[in-house]
Amino acid sequence: MASAKSPPVKEPLAPTYSPPKTGIVLYFPPAWVPYGELMRLDKPAGIYLFYLPHLVGTLYAACIINPKPPLPSLVKTNLIFFVGTVFMRGSACSWNDNLDQDYDRQVFRCKTRPIARGAITTARGHAFTAFLTAIASTFLVLLPSRCMYYAVPSIFLLWLYPFGKRFTDYPQIILGLQMSIGIFMGMVAMGVDPTVESEKIQGSICALYTSFVAWTVVYDTVYARQDIKDDAKAGVKSMSVKFQHWTKALLWVCATTQAGLLVLAGVLADMGAIYFTVACGGTALSLVVMIQKVKLEEPANCMWWFKNAFWHVGIPVCSGLVGEYYT
Repeated sequence: MASAKSPPVKEPLAPTYSPPKTGIVLYFPPAWVPYGELMRLDKPAGIYLFYLPHLVGTLYAACIINPKPPLPSLVKTNLIFFVGTVFMRGSACSWNDNLDQDYDRQVFRCKTRPIARGAITTARGHAFTAFLTAIASTFLVLLPSRCMYYAVPSIFLLWLYPFGKRFTDYPQIILGLQMSIGIFMGMVAMGVDPTVESEKIQGSICALYTSFVAWTVVYDTVYARQDIKDDAKAGVKSMSVKFQHWTKALLWVCATTQAGLLVLAGVLADMGAIYFTVACGGTALSLVVMIQKVKLEEPANCMWWFKNAFWHVGIPVCSGLVGEYYT
């Protein structure tokens, strides 16, 4: 009697490219659409996450300055940061996609990215990266000159990040170190120089910065879980691949670290009850809900939590700082 044969395993079909259906890219001329996609203008969640540390830095500075800066100055500074980060984040995505194009062609979700699918050549991708970096750099002229001291290492880490996926299992830490520099830039833009503050304030600033490094590891590890199988096959290194069997444990460690450091930052800066209740308590609650509910084996669920990460931590932290600003 012939033994039954298992049916052949079907490989997933290559995704079919379809133009963006939402966002500002809809209003672009057809020839510009691939460049808008390369900047991820159709996926604004990354813009908000890129901008958040700058916002936190300005709000933190506004809380500890005496007298407190006027609201129009705070709004103007954040408008400069927000527009600048749109272009800087676009430059980072362009650089990353160009270097990762061979990897992207091996990852199901990334195969239709503009450079990977051939809509933009490698040379034009690099030229576009330089163009976006130049535009982003012009916004530094509108900020205090000392912001440049923090912008340079930030740009270096953005340059380094794609290579991190090749030589280390911890590219999320590189990304966290880069993204969180926005906290220093926000403070300096509002007149707080971390290098000349008291030891207590310096400790508070370091705690706040490190808390956002931990936060970046949380949301980018969840994001990377979408592609864990393809990344492992393609040789892409990440903390999601390294800790694929202990991802939730890693997330709990990072979340606890973040919440604890937010508390330490508040203690050292003599923050009031609003900060500890809203910023620290709200963030801790959001992290608990996120880590408990995220379904790491479901890519769509991981993407949902990533898209909403800005709101889950951004709202409580910023609300707590705004409350302190007005008290």
